[in-house]
Amino acid sequence: MFKKNYHTHTFRCNHAIGTDEEYVHEAIAGGFDTLGFSDHVMLPSFSEPNVRGEYIMSQDYYDSINKLKKIYKDRIEIFLGYEAEGFSYYFPYYKEILQAGIIDYLILGNHSMMDDHHQIIARFGQPTASNMYAYKDTAIAALNTNMFSIFAHPDYFMAAVPVIDRDVIKVSKCLIEKSISLGIPLEVNVAGLRNGKRRIGEIDRYIYPNKEFFKLAKKMGAQFTLGLDAHAPYQLNDDHANSLAVRFVHELDLPIIEAVSYTHLRAHETRHDL
Repeated sequence: MFKKNYHTHTFRCNHAIGTDEEYVHEAIAGGFDTLGFSDHVMLPSFSEPNVRGEYIMSQDYYDSINKLKKIYKDRIEIFLGYEAEGFSYYFPYYKEILQAGIIDYLILGNHSMMDDHHQIIARFGQPTASNMYAYKDTAIAALNTNMFSIFAHPDYFMAAVPVIDRDVIKVSKCLIEKSISLGIPLEVNVAGLRNGKRRIGEIDRYIYPNKEFFKLAKKMGAQFTLGLDAHAPYQLNDDHANSLAVRFVHELDLPIIEAVSYTHLRAHETRHDL
């Protein structure tokens, strides 16, 4: 059903299971031609147990995925990346590992906000205007660095919003406009569908993807990609969740980019194709 996936986690984040090679085997069995590993970024001098791996694990991550690239080069194309937050404190680090070619790409997964002392001061997905605007500001600052190739679950800020009000629309438009201006596709996140519906306000819905957000994004002319957000090997070929994703895309008639372009820094005009 799917041929490419750029949103794949590993056991190192402590909330995913399976070996790196098991993900590769599952991808090959499912007919994938591209598998991008994008575990939660491991950060120097920062610990966040059960959210991301410790920085000391990063070299093992690089070595393992690069080894698999070589072993399976004739069967599947493998890429090494990270899902990273809009932590401005760590933007220089992101730039360093991209420019050095240590990783192939970054996807933006804007889950929380960090202050200048690299302390988490807010976690996004709460139904307050201040939380939504903080999400917008940090996401746009991150996208403006030109270091991110995909905006993962861009509607994350709507996870617990009971009503689509003026603030929700304003934040949505700002995020969509920025993605369009930079040519960064918005991810339809399959994990949200896989996890099922929840009672939010007076309706049962998925926390994401949110139909209203993606309807607006389609109307505004955004580009889209599908991200499996796999936290276990079997999730790459979860027929039920993947069918829901295909139905979601077809219902809204979203133009899906299959092969995502990435850069080692757009500012340096170094472009590659995944």
